[in-house]
Amino acid sequence: MLVVAEVWALAAAFVDASRAWIAAAAFAVYPRHGESVSWVSGNTDLLAVAAGLGALLFVRARLSLAARLAGAIALTVVATLSKEVAFVLPLLALLVLPRRRELVLPLAMLAAAAGVFVLRYAELGGFGGYSGYGWTLKRMAGSAASYVAASGLPPSVPAFHYRAVFLLPVALVAVGAWRLLVLRRRGRTADLRLVGIGVAWFVVSLLPLLSLPVDLNNANGERNLLLASVGLALVVAALVPAVERPAGAIALGAALTVMLALSAYSSFDWIEAGRLTQRLAPAAVALAPPGGELVLLSAPEAYRTAHVFTGGDLSEVLGYRGDTGFTTAICVPVDLRSVRSGVIRFTFTGGAYTGTTGWSAPFDFPVLSSAAGLTGECGYARAPGGPQPPGLGLQVIASPTPSRRPVVFAYFDGRAFRRCC
Repeated sequence: MLVVAEVWALAAAFVDASRAWIAAAAFAVYPRHGESVSWVSGNTDLLAVAAGLGALLFVRARLSLAARLAGAIALTVVATLSKEVAFVLPLLALLVLPRRRELVLPLAMLAAAAGVFVLRYAELGGFGGYSGYGWTLKRMAGSAASYVAASGLPPSVPAFHYRAVFLLPVALVAVGAWRLLVLRRRGRTADLRLVGIGVAWFVVSLLPLLSLPVDLNNANGERNLLLASVGLALVVAALVPAVERPAGAIALGAALTVMLALSAYSSFDWIEAGRLTQRLAPAAVALAPPGGELVLLSAPEAYRTAHVFTGGDLSEVLGYRGDTGFTTAICVPVDLRSVRSGVIRFTFTGGAYTGTTGWSAPFDFPVLSSAAGLTGECGYARAPGGPQPPGLGLQVIASPTPSRRPVVFAYFDGRAFRRCC
């Protein structure tokens, strides 16, 4: 609620209160906020965005310059200590700065962010965050495209399986372009400027994240859209007309209701993901050899939009439970759509394991990088034949390389773990 109120206050600095409420409502029911709110590791994103928006509201506040400096600097420190994406706050401050002669505000925020960066670098021994993912032009372009597409896609739909859903962001862009033409024809320069600010906000917020794409088949990575989606809310504030007629109110209410329904629908995925974790963790313990290694040829990485375990790595859950007498390795991540027994099968052929599955539990293949097991001890690749949409597959070849003995091989069959082959 705090972040939604901050979005309203920021939008109200540019448009009338009614349109600011519409923008805040759209932000509140935006379906791509589920990972930030429901996943425990998304708490840092919430804190960073809450503090960051507070800093920007101090930039816009009608207070003395000294008070605005103190508030903006303090909250910039909190935000940048919470999440790496907050280092773009000085650039965002430039976008919303009310008077250009007050450049001291973004410069002070830049100095505060630089100080935090030095402390983080010394403490972490590096940049931290996702610096382990190399920045290449291909990955940056692919990541940028994934964020743009994801911003207009429902997260509960595997986009590469149902490719018709890609028409939705195209339709939203078309509607936005039509509204831009209307605003230009009417000479609404203030609204046109706010559209530019919102689009620039969205782009700037993605700059630190361009080595890590959003998985368009589920919600993995959508927490990175939390700050960027504030820019989308500003665009909505600029483009939406004042609701003066019943037909307009009905259309707006219907759109917000659909977004709310999608958000609520996605939230139930986290309940089922939690149940899977509670059921599968003890099952893994029962299969594992004491002092050895349990190799899971397949394991659920996500249940629809929600992470299973902690994003696929079972070792952290087992460590939390105190089950540390063995190690685990996961080969192929599964994007679980529905819980069904016997969907996934593995056979041992020629020194590797060949797996098959159905669309209720497709294998998850990386789009912009080579395939590797979640724990680094198992490579996997697409098996020839069958449909091969980006990011998903129904056939796989897994080549595990266990690091400890004795070893037990098992796989997730769509509902439970089973010994293999």
